[in-house]
Amino acid sequence: SSGINAKYGDEVLWALAEQLGHFIPLVGGPEHASCLLAPLENLATVEETVVREKATESLKMIAAEHSPADIEKHFAPLVKRLSQGEWFTSRTSACGLYAVCYPHVSISLKKELRL
Repeated sequence: SSGINAKYGDEVLWALAEQLGHFIPLVGGPEHASCLLAPLENLATVEETVVREKATESLKMIAAEHSPADIEKHFAPLVKRLSQGEWFTSRTSACGLYAVCYPHVSISLKKELRL
């Protein structure tokens, strides 16, 4: 039935969200980790809470490996997009990411993130 497919679909998305956080060495190291942000950003907007939480955890892991310049160039725009999302799902995920992003960006970007 479709309920079973939805259940397994969520499990697959959860596993994907978990594994992507560990892919930094597989994509060539921290300087290439930004390529992992797009799929995790998508996962951070899904309806299933456990998938969003796992995507947010993985995004935090990637942010910890980013240089301040990469946080400003790649991660902060992601947080901003999530926080401006139409649905609560993306905004909820953004809330969990501000703390890892905000301390590492310029004063002007901090002001922009507060808006």
